Amino acid sequence: MKNKLITLIVASLTLGVCSADHHSKDGKHKAKPAKVDGKRKLPPHMAKFDKNKDGKLCDAEKATAKAAWVKRFDKDGNGKVEGKELAAAKKAMAERRKNAQKNKGKGKKKPAPKGGKKPAPKKG
Repeated sequence: MKNKLITLIVASLTLGVCSADHHSKDGKHKAKPAKVDGKRKLPPHMAKFDKNKDGKLCDAEKATAKAAWVKRFDKDGNGKVEGKELAAAKKAMAERRKNAQKNKGKGKKKPAPKGGKKPAPKKG
């Protein structure tokens, strides 16, 4: 039962971010996440587990993602995420989705040079 719950949570991490990205709060449909060769890309936090870079997670890659998720949220070290740990995990995932929506398209930009001119090369 616990393994099914953890598998469900890992799947929701993958699907939740993808589906949440293209719906606004008012219910209007926005653009879907980027696709590669007609297939939807994995979100960055899941793509790091895609070792063979085929755009999807095989069973071994899912197991690695699940183990990393358990390691992240298993504070008492019993190999399970339950009770307060599960509540904290759900809160963290909701916060991640909220921040992903809020920060979408707001990448780090380099500041423009002051005065609009490049510094003169030093002669030495």
